[in-house]
This record gives sequence, C-alpha cells and structure tokens, in this order.
Amino acid sequence: MEQLEAFYESTPKAVGFIERKIEIPSYTVNLFGPPKSGKTWLVLDYLSNIPKKRHIYIDLRDLRLDKSALGVELEAFIRRHRIETAVLDHYDGSVPLPSCRQCIVVTEAPYGDNPFIPLLHCPTLDFEEFLAFERRPQDLEHSFSHYLRSGSLPAMSQRHDTLLTMGMHETLRLIFPDAKERDLFRTMARFQGKPISAHQLYTIVKKERRISKDWLYKTLKLWEDRGIVSYLPKAERTRAAAKALFFDFALPASLYFEKSLMGQLTVIAARRLMERHPDLLYSDRIDFIDPESRRAWLLSPFADARNGARRVAAAAEEIERYGIEAVTILTIANTFSFTFEKRPVKGEPFYQWMLGD
Repeated sequence: MEQLEAFYESTPKAVGFIERKIEIPSYTVNLFGPPKSGKTWLVLDYLSNIPKKRHIYIDLRDLRLDKSALGVELEAFIRRHRIETAVLDHYDGSVPLPSCRQCIVVTEAPYGDNPFIPLLHCPTLDFEEFLAFERRPQDLEHSFSHYLRSGSLPAMSQRHDTLLTMGMHETLRLIFPDAKERDLFRTMARFQGKPISAHQLYTIVKKERRISKDWLYKTLKLWEDRGIVSYLPKAERTRAAAKALFFDFALPASLYFEKSLMGQLTVIAARRLMERHPDLLYSDRIDFIDPESRRAWLLSPFADARNGARRVAAAAEEIERYGIEAVTILTIANTFSFTFEKRPVKGEPFYQWMLGD
C-alpha cells in the first residue's frame, strides 16, 4: 500500500496550464491522443478542481511503481479511502481497471478492451489553440509563421526559436526510444503530405539497411493506432497510395535542413478539413475533395488571382468529374475571388481560414 499512499498524497500540478478546446466530462472516459498532445496536463488540471482526498492519479510509467502489487491493492485502496475519481495515465492494460464513480483511462491508442468506456480524443494544437499558447502574441500572419516553425505540440509552442530543433529531437527520442523506429520515421518524414504506400516505403528503406517487411508493416500499424500517422486516400482509386499525414507537421520537418512547405501545409489543412469532412479525398490535381459538400481546396501558397485562375483551369477536368461546386485556394497571405465556369472561387490566407467556421 505504500506506493498507493505516495500517489494519493502527491498529485502533480498542471503548472501554467492553458485551456484547451476539449473538456473532461464528469463520468468514466478514455482520454486518448498522440504522444505529447497534452493529455496528462489536461487530466491534472481537471483533478485540481476535485478535493484532494477524493481522487488519485497514477502514472503507469513511473519507474518506482510495482505493477504486480498495484493490481492487487488498488481496488481495496479506493474503497477504503472513498476515492471517487481515479486516473490511470499511460494505461497499458497491465492493471485491472478499478471500480469507482469515475475512472479516467489515458492512452495513445483508443482502449479497445472495454467498448463501453466513452472515448475523448485529445489532438495536438490547432492554430486557434496555438494562439492562446504563444508567449508573445503577434499579428496573425507572423503567428502562423511561428506555428509553421513550432508545430502543434504544446511543449514546443513556448520554446525559443534557437532551442526548437533541439527540443524536437529530444521529443522524437522520447516517442521512439528504439533507434530503428526513429530511422524509419526519418525516412518516412521525407514523404510528409505526399502519397506513399507501405510497400514503397519498404522498397526505399531496404536499400539503405536490412529490415523485415513484417516489422515495418507492424510498426506502421502501431503508429496509426497511436495517432502518429494517418492517411488521406485518393479519389476513385482505393489501392492507390494515400498521403501520409503526421500528428505534428514540424517534427518531420526538423529532421532535414531543407523544408517542405507544401508538406507542412498539406498536413495542417488536412487535419482541419478531416475534422469536418471525414470522407475527404485527394486527386491528381485537387489537393482536397469533399464528395458530400462538393467542395474542393487547392494549396497555392503564393497565388494571386491570375495564377490562382491558372491553377483552377489546370484542374478543370477533375472539377467537372467530381461535380465540384465551389473552390477555395489556400494561400500564405493573399485574398481574392472570381468565378470559374459559374463556380465561386475564393483565395484565402491560411491564418484566416484556420480561424473560420
């Protein structure tokens, strides 16, 4: 019981917590999300509003913890102290879930062993949340440039620019303690926002080092479960390579001296769009298509009305094929509008579009 007494008496504090868009409910829930997305800080802030004697926070990655004893003792400890809320952070299934009024299970992948526990997703920071985290608020255009450099991890948002790369590499070592996984992530990072299949990735990697196909496929599946990578499928071609979308767009960019602005913008835009349009697709000439609303989005960072019109004209055949009724061109700073074959086309800066409804 000694380890439980220690946890019970000293819940960590969410020092400097900044409010997020999601809130933890008052019932049992599985809070899940990719690494370093802010899950722990979210639950610690929630616990700060519950009387100390009515909650317990247990981090299953605590090196002092004896998990075998914990599984035997936890249920009785909760009953004896009349604990109402128990948090099991970094939950790995090694300890039975206790019975209490509220159990908060914190994981990276959704906890699938109990389908009756509601899920609550904790994503990394979108641009609106990032603005709240900025230490020195600036105009929106400069803030978006800062967002591109810092990425969407809460811990990176307040790092000084000169320490960003170092901090990102420290984070990657924590997420991927196995050097083999880090090497695979670095190789895959070249394809941020680009189509890449598991087979294509294997073909590339095996030229550089010996690797098992089974290991690579298993690792990619694990990354997908953990929310580290997701994929944007191609319209009409179910077996075509999907675009790789990483949970944070700055970490992959930090692994190379040359930056891929289009790769980063693709991930930022896809993340926002997929929240609202779960059936989002891409095609050869259209970056994003929503079949339901019949809308399309094109990425053209430096477009004005003239070259925006050229970009739309180049996609005219696909716009017609997919029945697109409206087009938005996402730029870095330019605003414009025109019609193309009776369809409205709007050019909008990323920093405005990211804050729109």
